[in-house]
Amino acid sequence: MVRKMTKTLYLMRHGQTLFNELHKIQGVCDSPLTQKGIDDAKKVGTYFKQNNVNFDHAYSSTQE
Repeated sequence: MVRKMTKTLYLMRHGQTLFNELHKIQGVCDSPLTQKGIDDAKKVGTYFKQNNVNFDHAYSSTQE
C-alpha cells in the first residue's frame, strides 16, 4: 500500500508599507508597515489560528 503525503504551500507577500502607499519603488531599504499592513497581517494570523494551520517550515527575506 502506498501512502500519499499532501503538502500545502502558502505564499504571502508582505503587508502594505509606507512606500507602497506613496507609490515609491523599493527593494533595497525597509519601509514600515502602514496600519492597513499591520491589520492585514493580524487577519491572516487569525485565519491560520481558526483553520488550525500549522507550519513545518517558514522562510522569509532578511529585510524587516
